[in-house]
Amino acid sequence: MKEPRFENITAIVLAGGRSTRMQGIDKSMLPVKGVPMIQHVINQLGTNFSEIIISGDPEKYGKLRQRIIPDTTPGLGPLMGIHNCLAASGTEMNFVTACDIPDISYGIIEKMMEQSEGFDIVMPVINDKYFQPLHALYRKTVLHEAARLLEEGRFKLLELAVRVRTSYVRQTDPFQFPNINNMEDYENYCRLKAYK
Repeated sequence: MKEPRFENITAIVLAGGRSTRMQGIDKSMLPVKGVPMIQHVINQLGTNFSEIIISGDPEKYGKLRQRIIPDTTPGLGPLMGIHNCLAASGTEMNFVTACDIPDISYGIIEKMMEQSEGFDIVMPVINDKYFQPLHALYRKTVLHEAARLLEEGRFKLLELAVRVRTSYVRQTDPFQFPNINNMEDYENYCRLKAYK
């Protein structure tokens, strides 16, 4: 059997969220290349990681045949999902991505790995102002600070980033991380990629 490309990294896919900007449409299930978007993301992750964990509803995503970790307290955003999945992960280093970022950038992952020594989080930043905490590397060492933020009722991932040792991988391409926030984003993405 082929060795994983990143054998000591777990991939975590965040599939929570209430899709408020999608008028209630479940973006994780929007078709991309003939499969639900979350399946498209998992297909790209493939066997390149030690394990794939989904942060989401076990009943909803059970057919994906991956380990699923539900939020212990729903509605607290991605910080809760990241915290719970990091706690469940069997590896020190973890690649976190969101199901609404349909394209996995392995070149960026490799660059982040090159900068990861001595850091708790490594994340891309576009033009020094657009931070990408949902396509980033997280060590389990952030668990304590993540738990503290959750207890304090502070849920912003960038606040976690400033409380721990964070390295930033600078990028200039704004299309490197297409993020599907609404139906217009989805239609533009499909048009750009020429599929649906």
